[in-house]
Amino acid sequence: MQIIAGIGVGLALAATAAWSARRRWQRSDERWQAWFPEAPDVPENPDLVRELAVGAVLGVNNAFPVNTLDPHKSRAEMREWLAGSWNTRSAAQAREAVQSLLMEGHSATFDLLIEAAADGDPDASREHLEQVFVDDLEHNPELAEFIAHHPEAIARLEALGYLVTQADVERGTRAYDLGRAVVVSRVAFGAGYFNRAEAMTMIRMAAFVSQRTFKSWREFATSYLLGRALWGGVDDPDFEGMVRIVEELLRNPRSPWLRCGWFR
Repeated sequence: MQIIAGIGVGLALAATAAWSARRRWQRSDERWQAWFPEAPDVPENPDLVRELAVGAVLGVNNAFPVNTLDPHKSRAEMREWLAGSWNTRSAAQAREAVQSLLMEGHSATFDLLIEAAADGDPDASREHLEQVFVDDLEHNPELAEFIAHHPEAIARLEALGYLVTQADVERGTRAYDLGRAVVVSRVAFGAGYFNRAEAMTMIRMAAFVSQRTFKSWREFATSYLLGRALWGGVDDPDFEGMVRIVEELLRNPRSPWLRCGWFR
């Protein structure tokens, strides 16, 4: 009788352990799904997921599905997002915004700052950059903010382990513009400003430039975070949110970056 009772207890414990394991996996899967939502009943398309993943940092921040062009938000919400964030209220303005990001965006200025800072005293980079760009500062008030952000941006990303070599810095900030180009294209599609063909043309251009510029999602992420840090500073709470998203994209098994890998 004692043996039978012992077997019964053992089976009960095993069943409890199995149930707990299933619950842990279920909670884990729910957490991954919360990070990387997917639209239901969409055919598997790794190439599309990879192309959309160029905009994954901002896309995840806005809870856009990772597996379909449609951001699954109302047209009114998407138009409000474009008007508030990009001062964009028409198809022509949306097209101009995306084309600007694809051509140069903020990264042209940021990469000039990075190049100029490399020629100066790293302990006095702000003063050095203000001297280099003294004429431009009169006409571009934003430039003063970007210069002020530069020393802390470099220091923070070094501390986080993204800027390890000088090559990581010299690779620049192109990813920040390319990622935003993908998201603005998706939002413009959701807003009814772009049709599917135009949105995908813009997104594929961003993917093509990314493939030519970087060799991995890690390089892309470093470039993106450096651009975001120069734009808004590292004290901006949203910057830490972006860092968290990048960390999930680089390590979470459900991340579109890990599921599809880098461009071949």
